[in-house]
Amino acid sequence: MKENITFCHVKKKYANGVMALDDIDFSVGSGVFGLLGHNGAGKTTLMKALVTVLSPSAGTIRVCGFDTRKQGNEVRKRIGYLPQELVMYPSLSVFDFVNYMAELKGIYDKKAVQEVLEQVELSAFSKRKIKQLSGGMKRRVGIAQALVGSPRILVVDEPTAGLDPEERVRFRGLLSRYAREGRTVLLSTHIVEDVHQLCGELAVLRNGRLFYAGTSAALLERVKGNIKLLHLEDENQLMELQKKAVVLQTTYENHGLTARIMDENSAFPEAASDTATLEDAYVYCMGGKAHA
Repeated sequence: MKENITFCHVKKKYANGVMALDDIDFSVGSGVFGLLGHNGAGKTTLMKALVTVLSPSAGTIRVCGFDTRKQGNEVRKRIGYLPQELVMYPSLSVFDFVNYMAELKGIYDKKAVQEVLEQVELSAFSKRKIKQLSGGMKRRVGIAQALVGSPRILVVDEPTAGLDPEERVRFRGLLSRYAREGRTVLLSTHIVEDVHQLCGELAVLRNGRLFYAGTSAALLERVKGNIKLLHLEDENQLMELQKKAVVLQTTYENHGLTARIMDENSAFPEAASDTATLEDAYVYCMGGKAHA
């Protein structure tokens, strides 16, 4: 696998003493790669270091072989970036805003701007002002400005947060189509479904450290056989169960309820096994693992 992005023992310690990233070490090839983690896990800090907005305190990050600290200009030529919060100018039209962002990159090609608006299905709204757009359409404007110049690496931070299901599906399709011909989309999110639908490989950050990096299938293997279904008679039994196991889901029935649990130590031999999902594996990463 050709590595388009390499994080090598990356650390980031802020002036207030907070260690936001601690020894992050993994590589990313072509295709869509997921970066999962709860809010505050370090995902956005890692993304900012990747796109040269922040400089790591230690370690190196390479993009297509270029060092982000020593060769920032070369890195920026190869990256399109959609941050979690992109500041837009509400009085500008869609076309003028994307064109302005393109010129900041040194791209003075109105045809290229029109092409990315077509990619994100905004050609018909090119003259509409930013302030008149819905939230989903603003996110499409954000991805359009990141796509100008057809960068080798596309970095998107929580792109589907707050979007309705239709817009989320549209976004996933766009990212999947873009991650072709050796290009990489690095998708940072806490929405497990997006990773499940798009990513064959992922990394999970937990409290600034790398908990897992590899394939989705290998991560699922870690929880295979540990997901169980247990019938309970009442809420009191559920409260007692929550003290002993991670309860993933509760379904209420006419006679009692069924709890879907993570049984890592085979403490409930009477429980029936259930198929593990990527969301189960994520819960495992975030603290379901008893000895984590």
